Amino acid sequence: PEKMALAIQNIKQVLKPGGNVILRDYGLYDHAMLRFKSGHKIQEHFYKRQDGTRAYYFTTEEMAALFEEAGFETIFNYYVQKETSNKKEGISVPRIFVQSQFRLLSNQTVHEANSIS
Repeated sequence: PEKMALAIQNIKQVLKPGGNVILRDYGLYDHAMLRFKSGHKIQEHFYKRQDGTRAYYFTTEEMAALFEEAGFETIFNYYVQKETSNKKEGISVPRIFVQSQFRLLSNQTVHEANSIS
């Protein structure tokens, strides 16, 4: 989580003003998050898998704040609920994702937005 702002700054470096970022990431209370056993939680919404990789589970509010603080405007930002099926094992699990689109504002637009608020 402490590197998220840096990741968004890296995205900004390759986008022109008006450029878009479209993404889907894990949402809070996703089935995978609920399956973690005790001892795997690193901090709030942040977990370590058995293979050592890490997963963060976003709220729509967190996602919007990260991008808006970096000079983006929110085009859409909502939860997507899907059911994933494993036919071989005969199971279906609910999945929750955050799906978003953000547009990079120009410096002038950012200045205007800041002077209004």
